[in-house]
Amino acid sequence: MGPRGSRLRVLQLRARLCLQFLRVPSSADGSCKGMLGFDILEGSCGDVDLAGVTAIAVLDWPGAIHDGGGRTVLIVAPDTSEDQVDSLHQILTGQLGCDPWGLLGGTFEVVGLVRAPISFEGTGVKVTMIAEGLGRATGDSLKNSVTGEDHQAQIVLPDGFIWKKGECGIGTFEIEAEGLHLDYADTNWIAYEFDWSNA
Repeated sequence: MGPRGSRLRVLQLRARLCLQFLRVPSSADGSCKGMLGFDILEGSCGDVDLAGVTAIAVLDWPGAIHDGGGRTVLIVAPDTSEDQVDSLHQILTGQLGCDPWGLLGGTFEVVGLVRAPISFEGTGVKVTMIAEGLGRATGDSLKNSVTGEDHQAQIVLPDGFIWKKGECGIGTFEIEAEGLHLDYADTNWIAYEFDWSNA
């Protein structure tokens, strides 16, 4: 049985602007790289309670996401149980259906699992997520080019399969885990809550 009523706060940081499944990424080398932070507020996968689980996925595709060939490392907190890790793995690799992972899961292979303390500090786009000993990502709001004041922007997708409403910002991150090393500044940063379910 798959995820039921999972409500997650997700921080999505992409190293390059990449319009998934629509066109080739606009990065200089055509790749798409990213870091996704999960703060699961409530939910379960079958009989496995996922509430309170935190995780980070480090993602690296050599080209457009839909072309596949990607690699990911999953980082989980030390107290995450084996059943919770297995549930996350099944969800993220698309084994249980449920958009967006039913579509995205077949585009990458999981090349590593790392346990490290994970923290999320802040709200909205102004959040720092840290995987202790591995790296960190920091987001901020877009700025008014004249006044320097916060400039709020949202992407609203009523039929979106990754998010329905995302707060847009700018982020910087560096992380290294299991052979994947990503280091980018001034990148696309989206913060959103989403209910993912295959029920």
